[in-house]
Amino acid sequence: MKTSALTVNVILLIILIPSIFGAVMSPMMFDAPGSEKSKKTWTLVCCLAALPILIIIAQIISWIAYSNQNYDLALKINALPAFDMLLIIFLFFMIDQFTD
Repeated sequence: MKTSALTVNVILLIILIPSIFGAVMSPMMFDAPGSEKSKKTWTLVCCLAALPILIIIAQIISWIAYSNQNYDLALKINALPAFDMLLIIFLFFMIDQFTD
């Protein structure tokens, strides 16, 4: 459990840099006419903007849990950004497939 908690922490730290660029570029999704009225686009932009913040908060809490030797909690806290990433992938698919 100790090794997997460390591995997930390192992976999330590597993902943090591209997620910052994604959050900065996410307002460009509103370039298409009428996209500002789409709830899917708004949800996707909010998820992209929240991902770097969520990763940073999860890292802080998981390192505190890790230092208290609560490796199970550290691993569970690091699963939260993974749910956001899955939602982002799902929304990209939904917008791509079901939007004209």
